[in-house]
Amino acid sequence: MSGNTTPTSPCEQTRHRDIHQTARRSAGALLGPKKEAAEEMTEPQASRDGPDCLLTAHLDPPITKETLSELDLNRIIGNTQLRHDVNYEHEIMFRPNRYGERGEQKNQEGNRYFEALALDFSHYINLDSSVSTSPAQRSRSKLSNSPRRLPRMIIAVREIVKTLVPLDKWQTIDEQFDVDLRMQELERGIGDIAGLIEWLGKILLDSCSPMRDSTVKDMVVRTQRAISAQDAQELMHAIRDLFGVLETMKLDVANHQIRYLRFYLLDESIPYEQNHMLDKIASGWSVSHERRWFEAGYDNPKDHDSFIMFKESVIDMIVSSWEDFPTTFISDIERLHALQHEFRLHLYGTACGYTLTNTLHRLGWTREEPPTWARIECMRRIWDVVAATTTQQEDHHFSLGARQDVVLEIVRSAYKVRHLHLTKLPDNEILSFAKGYLYEATNTHTPLHQMIRERLRNALLDIVHAEARDIFNMSPLEMLNRYDPNPERAPAVGGGGGGGGQSLLTGIARRAAHLLVLHWRVWAPILYNGVDPAGPSKEIVSAEKEMAERVRRPTMSASAEDVGGCGG
Repeated sequence: MSGNTTPTSPCEQTRHRDIHQTARRSAGALLGPKKEAAEEMTEPQASRDGPDCLLTAHLDPPITKETLSELDLNRIIGNTQLRHDVNYEHEIMFRPNRYGERGEQKNQEGNRYFEALALDFSHYINLDSSVSTSPAQRSRSKLSNSPRRLPRMIIAVREIVKTLVPLDKWQTIDEQFDVDLRMQELERGIGDIAGLIEWLGKILLDSCSPMRDSTVKDMVVRTQRAISAQDAQELMHAIRDLFGVLETMKLDVANHQIRYLRFYLLDESIPYEQNHMLDKIASGWSVSHERRWFEAGYDNPKDHDSFIMFKESVIDMIVSSWEDFPTTFISDIERLHALQHEFRLHLYGTACGYTLTNTLHRLGWTREEPPTWARIECMRRIWDVVAATTTQQEDHHFSLGARQDVVLEIVRSAYKVRHLHLTKLPDNEILSFAKGYLYEATNTHTPLHQMIRERLRNALLDIVHAEARDIFNMSPLEMLNRYDPNPERAPAVGGGGGGGGQSLLTGIARRAAHLLVLHWRVWAPILYNGVDPAGPSKEIVSAEKEMAERVRRPTMSASAEDVGGCGG
């Protein structure tokens, strides 16, 4: 979704003092018939590529009823990802998409659109925004003689506003935003954009949340200031503010509806997902690969509980940085990647803890493990060193073992424990030992690393088994309330014997158990229960058909008024 902030225009600003009488008459289209044009008018900031933006910018605004349609109540009810995510987030809500590659692309498209819109406005203000003698100016003038975006902008505003206000106001809005009438008024110089926006501001103030009042008022004032100054560029920014206000109000309504429906969405999340997945299977979606993945966990099918085998298979995917997740986990891919990332950090921290312990032993330390304060201080300093290079998108954590700065932090901490003050570089033998040990502990092909990984894997699995047993019979709401909505994401603090960082491992296990139990409830009756590990799962095929008829539930329908919304 496009953001509602006003980016800085790349356009240059100049002054235009030689205003012809015809310009003053055309300016009446924006001022209204009773207001005189200002003696000094500010030329709109226009891109040097003004004609290009007229040709390349979208005709429709970046925010329309269609782009906001995912916020409609029926789309919220049918949003499968949202209905799954509500199991994990205490305060789930929609937010504008302003960041990342997609957000940047939308911002750029919005910039081009509003630059073109400013040129459309200048057609009515009759201001030149570039050198009139240039070919580009002549091209711009020809194009702008027939503004194509203003009518569609009026329609877009009208349709969005109708989704925000009660039904009994729709007729008045249609009358105020009559496109043909408004365009005729503008062409004849008797339009009153300032009056229209002022009227719209009152409508929005009656419908929006009180915390948006100042934003609406600022938008109205900015519009009036732009009209008084005959500044097409400022008017464009005011209209951009208007679209930002409309988007924010639509988000407010949608988030209010989610809060109102939260308990319903939670209670019905499992049946809804089952119906959705069964519909996909009935439409031809094959789950044969997922079935084979599940059956592969049965090394010895006798006396094995299917849920236990399922948990072990998923934990192995987390521990081994598995990338080809079964498509049945499509709604949890980001969560699984986050668990993998945190486990890798914990594994790296544990390897550093082992290195610290053995470096201390090399220096004559006789205790089994280093002091707790030394482990914590060492890992915090290491985390500061490597945090910039350990992201979820990179799988290079174990190559950090050869980094000299990490080794130096470990040796520095060992010297501090032994009360050996570093006035110069530590002994080369100690540095070489620490570097070699950390390399062995972080190299995926060495027995030491595999031993550390296996220990952590078994410890993680034990916690997951216990946690899953505790929450298995809980309702989705009870499970959600069990977990802290903002778990601390602290750096891994590995112990010398692998005993450190237990709280972080517990956090990973608890979130993994929550994911596993919810996934099992959706897919066990569809795919996992009744699997014959010794042969083909023919009975599952018939079970899917039976479930498709047996587990279906009607889709909820409701209006915005039913959930306290402002309108359609």
